[in-house]
Amino acid sequence: MTVGIGIKCSDGVVIACDSLATYSRGVPVLRYTNKVDILKHDKLENDIAVISAGMTTYFDKFRDRACRHAINEAAKRSRNKLDIVDFCEDVCEPIMTALLKEYAIDRAKFLGAPIVDFSLSLIIAGATHDRELRAYFIHTNGVSEPLEQYGTIGSGAAYAELFLRFLLIEPNINVLRAGELATYAIKGVELMDPNVGGEANVKTVTFNKNKLIIDDLPESNKPKDPMGRMEGVLQNISKGIEELVSKE
Repeated sequence: MTVGIGIKCSDGVVIACDSLATYSRGVPVLRYTNKVDILKHDKLENDIAVISAGMTTYFDKFRDRACRHAINEAAKRSRNKLDIVDFCEDVCEPIMTALLKEYAIDRAKFLGAPIVDFSLSLIIAGATHDRELRAYFIHTNGVSEPLEQYGTIGSGAAYAELFLRFLLIEPNINVLRAGELATYAIKGVELMDPNVGGEANVKTVTFNKNKLIIDDLPESNKPKDPMGRMEGVLQNISKGIEELVSKE
């Protein structure tokens, strides 16, 4: 599993996740990898950044179907290159729905077994035809949903939501500051969730001279010892809880 974060900013979008991935090898196998994918295709108007939560094999199938067939077919139907909205509605939604049907519902019927958990959800970021930067959830059932201020996916999502509630209090936050705070949130989740770990992968999505740029958070904006600092935050919380339950 994983934790993935998307944050809308005054000058773009930040997407971030941990780097501990789950592979299906008969039993779940954990490996460290870069889980931020940049989808490039000549029928996409701009590149699209994607983070996924769930079994890696399902995301591999999603990416292959999107890049080998679905993007081309959607562009033919629209007679235009796809923007982020087109990609959500005409590529992500049908592929996710098809994968859910094939690997959970239809397979369960064929085997005469209960429906198994289909674990794949996405946060994607990109631009519209008029250069508006947007981010979306793609839910397990195939429904796309615009990301408003921020959002999370993965096994550590609930912890990340808690941290981000208190980290993202600055108005009109820019991508560099948001990337720094996203790093704190991810390392805080790592302290709580054994399925989250490794280096925090943080990308900024911005426009520069009318060109979409998806780039790594600069080293100068990466916080020093983010896990240690978040551990101190959690220790303060534990002290507060002790005060609540201690006898007067």
